[in-house]
Amino acid sequence: MKILVLRGGALGDFLLTLPAVAGLREKWPEAEIEMVVGKKFGELVVGEGAIQAVRPIDQPGLASFYARAGKLDAEWSDYFTEFDLTISYLFDPDEIFFTNWKRAGGTGEYISHDPRNPKEAAWKHLAQPVQRLGGSVGDSRRLFGEKIKGVKKTQKRKPSWVIHAGSGGSKKNWPIQSWVQEMEVLGQKHDFAVTWLAGEAELGLEGELPEIWKRGDHSCAQNLTLPEVFHQLQSSDLYLGHDSGISHLAGWSGAKCGILFGVTDPAVWSPLGERVKCWSRGGRWPEPGEWAEWVDRMI
Repeated sequence: MKILVLRGGALGDFLLTLPAVAGLREKWPEAEIEMVVGKKFGELVVGEGAIQAVRPIDQPGLASFYARAGKLDAEWSDYFTEFDLTISYLFDPDEIFFTNWKRAGGTGEYISHDPRNPKEAAWKHLAQPVQRLGGSVGDSRRLFGEKIKGVKKTQKRKPSWVIHAGSGGSKKNWPIQSWVQEMEVLGQKHDFAVTWLAGEAELGLEGELPEIWKRGDHSCAQNLTLPEVFHQLQSSDLYLGHDSGISHLAGWSGAKCGILFGVTDPAVWSPLGERVKCWSRGGRWPEPGEWAEWVDRMI
């Protein structure tokens, strides 16, 4: 049995799809499962007993499958003939991709599932194809790849807090000044060391932080690889962040998480994880002191 899963989108979209993929792994434990996703995501899931291989979704040639009646890339055409089951989460309302998949000689069963606009928790919505196949939602932690397995916690002088005060969408971000104000309130009651995570979407974050929050026990970590971020999250005592891909990664890692939701709905977009708690007030941000009080109660 050989299975292919195609999934576009950012890190959070990828991670919300993993319970479905884990369900495939649990239904067919001996199957070879491959994914066509963002290139960097393979670093998280490729390994024995998890995902056998990942192909970058932006690899040249795949674009030919989005065009009606065009010349199809030969390498991708050959690739699609290798599988017994293909599940596509690509937005394909006119079935152009599916038609080209068939025209290229795609083999086995093909299931297309629209990932947009879920009316329930997104991970449940994305698991519907697996349930139609007689499977169930799986434990996505069984898909930990070789590069992220076996993290050992190190002895620390102070509790380690990781904060990702950003996301891919500016409307989902609480101002960094508000974060700093609330951390100052929390610092009056708790002794901790903060690592501020910053990626491409948070360029300039270090310059916005007061000096006191990036020296001594505190630091800023910029542009880490996904396995490095995963290790940082998994070894932390507390993670705080927005509705973002990094927050989904934190939940998946097993970290204790406090997620601040503004305009988005945690009933749909909450990260998975037994230690994940979400703050939401129907689209508004916290009043001064409210977030610090909530975090204080949570810990």
